[in-house]
Amino acid sequence: MLTLYFHYKFKKRPSPLSASINSVLLVISGTVCITPLLRSAGPVAAPREVFRGRMLLSVEPGSKPFTKQEIIGFVIGSVSSVLYLLSRLPQIRTNFLRKSTQGISYSLFALVMLGNALYGLSVLLKNPEVGQSEGSYVLHHLPWLVGSLGVLLLDTIISTQFLVYRDTAEAASLEREPLLPS
Repeated sequence: MLTLYFHYKFKKRPSPLSASINSVLLVISGTVCITPLLRSAGPVAAPREVFRGRMLLSVEPGSKPFTKQEIIGFVIGSVSSVLYLLSRLPQIRTNFLRKSTQGISYSLFALVMLGNALYGLSVLLKNPEVGQSEGSYVLHHLPWLVGSLGVLLLDTIISTQFLVYRDTAEAASLEREPLLPS
């Protein structure tokens, strides 16, 4: 998706140099974000004091801490979750400004909503590994839960727009007749 976005964004630019500069900046910013994670020494556990009063996200003293690989996966999952959530906002805004959902397939959104609901439920209903607490399990899978269930909420907003703007679409189809007789 990002490749297509950048392809069409820079396709219309007059200077081919701007696309390469932006690509270099993207690689540099990605390197800057990942480098500190690769330098961390050994596994890191979240201190119990940080989660005081939050039992669901607490990590018990006997739980195994995050490994470097899990931290990198968590960061990548978090970035993916944020991008997934942001992907719905332009469509919601466009629908709101046009007061129409014309050109959008409701069956696509219905299937995506079903898929996100089932994925979120599958993560929540899966038993933690042996020796892993439920809080630790949820904490390890938090980015994917936020992504799937958060987008489910945004897709519900789009579904509501389908209901609210459906009369607008019917009125627009009636206005296709010419104003002046030919």
